[in-house]
Amino acid sequence: MPALWFVIVPLIIYIPMFLVELYIAFRRIGKPLDKGGEYLHATWEATHTFLILGLNYFMWLYSSAIVDVARLVFVPLILFGAVFIVRAILYMYLFYIKKSNKPNLIVDWSFALCHIILFVCISLVTLTTAQLLLVGSYEPNHILLPLLYPGLFLMVPLISVPLYFLYKTKK
Repeated sequence: MPALWFVIVPLIIYIPMFLVELYIAFRRIGKPLDKGGEYLHATWEATHTFLILGLNYFMWLYSSAIVDVARLVFVPLILFGAVFIVRAILYMYLFYIKKSNKPNLIVDWSFALCHIILFVCISLVTLTTAQLLLVGSYEPNHILLPLLYPGLFLMVPLISVPLYFLYKTKK
């Protein structure tokens, strides 16, 4: 069970941080764009770092379950990837390309709705994977655990310290 926590804890941190992004994406609809961007200052990079961390731990510790999980979560994961690309394009347009401060409601709503779809997809993937791991007979790779504990303790300051200084110096 300790191995499962390496997968669950980053996702428990990821989901509320992503919900902050979702909230900000909807709150900014129809408002003039601030290129300094509240959205840009929210949790964007740290959010994705926790998702990638959880995914890496899953692949390292539960490699025997990857094929079975992939079969169960194929559709929501493909949809997640496609919508993630659309959101990335809209993100680049909104925060780096768009010149006018005049709102574009179609782009604003599309950007916000991408967050809803992403949240539903990643939630389905997470719940399906957790259920499979809890009821299945997948044994984690315990050989890697002694290597992962130091990495986990190293990741917290690597993520937290830059964020602290970013927000401390933000004007």
